[in-house]
Amino acid sequence: MKQIAILGLGHFGKSILDELLELDVEVLIVDKDRDVIDTYKDAPVSAVALDILTVETLRKVLPDSIDVVIIDLGGKIEASVLATSYCAKLNIKSIIVKAETDTHGEILDLVGATKIVFPNREAAKRITPLLFSTTMLSYLPVSGSLAIAEFSIPAPFFGKTLVETELRKKYRLNLLSVRTADTEYSVCEPHYVFRAGDIGLFYGSGGELRKFSGVPLGENQRPDNFVTRVLKSLGGR
Repeated sequence: MKQIAILGLGHFGKSILDELLELDVEVLIVDKDRDVIDTYKDAPVSAVALDILTVETLRKVLPDSIDVVIIDLGGKIEASVLATSYCAKLNIKSIIVKAETDTHGEILDLVGATKIVFPNREAAKRITPLLFSTTMLSYLPVSGSLAIAEFSIPAPFFGKTLVETELRKKYRLNLLSVRTADTEYSVCEPHYVFRAGDIGLFYGSGGELRKFSGVPLGENQRPDNFVTRVLKSLGGR
């Protein structure tokens, strides 16, 4: 069974813990706040209240067989860097750390983090496209410019097969799967006929997905941008 330790129960750490509690893994949580630790007293986890993190205290707390350490010490950048460095010195193979800034992330990489997570930035990337579209239901950046998005199938597709929509040719997108309001996702055959209420899982570049959903072009890319319009309305130059 995989063994995972979480050092620090900030928002990210708690979210990870909630997901891990649904899996068949052994979890150790370490936090300096006894009250935070006590909230999980009935959960199937091992817990340690530890005020100061050092190589020696972590050596005593973390079993040699630990597979993954996840570090979320809130906004305490220096502490998270030190904790990452300590875990690297203990030869822990997988060290996942929440970063606050790009600079923080670069330092974490230097001291031994194997994966650096920017939850605020990633959440913003997932949520922002949804603000401008009535058809996009969810959005997940995958790698580089590629993403997966869930859409309500647009009305112009109703009554057409996947082949007839010319999805790849016209929109440069791929359809991974389709479902209705009452069914789970399944493979979409080329001759499937789209109907009102269908929901599709699309894959492609973020730009093409946003264009397909009707997300507007950034204001800073338009000749008559927001600032220009405001200055004009005020009689400015």
